[in-house]
Amino acid sequence: MNHVEMELISRCQQGDPDALKEIFDQYHKKVYRIAYGVVRQREEALDIVQEVFIKLYRSIRNFKGQSKFYTYLYRMAINTAIDHARKMGRSHFSSLDEIEGFQPSDGVEKRPDSILLRKELEERVKTSLEKLPTDQRMALIFREVEGLSYQEMAETMGCSIGTVMSRLHYARKRIQKLLKDYVKEEKRE
Repeated sequence: MNHVEMELISRCQQGDPDALKEIFDQYHKKVYRIAYGVVRQREEALDIVQEVFIKLYRSIRNFKGQSKFYTYLYRMAINTAIDHARKMGRSHFSSLDEIEGFQPSDGVEKRPDSILLRKELEERVKTSLEKLPTDQRMALIFREVEGLSYQEMAETMGCSIGTVMSRLHYARKRIQKLLKDYVKEEKRE
């Protein structure tokens, strides 16, 4: 943890509302992506973001700095999102365009056939992600969207690096198989 972050957390622990706002500004998009990765619905993910930062405000005094701050916050975000999904007892899947990192490049052709193919692929990716267990889906999001290292992922997910690597391996293998089946279906038609 760097000096600026330590100072910010210390200010927040002392009840400084400006410090909490700075933490929110710095981390809310990442918390949103985590929440969205679990509940897969924009409105629910936004509710979870609010809930996470309320929890953070109430519990920040307990943060001792024994782990990295983002690990503490991400773990809180994952647990809150999973609890929320269990309470709702349902699974939604909205547009991947809402998750940064899944957006197509600006250079994508604007021809109708290219747009249609991209939409079909996006739908297939959404369907494939939905079929993954939550732990594998979160591992993919942490690695591919958030760019976390294996060590950071292990700390955040509360497991070993070997478990992280295993989850990623099986998630990628499953996505690859599902997308390969899609390509075979397209060729047959």
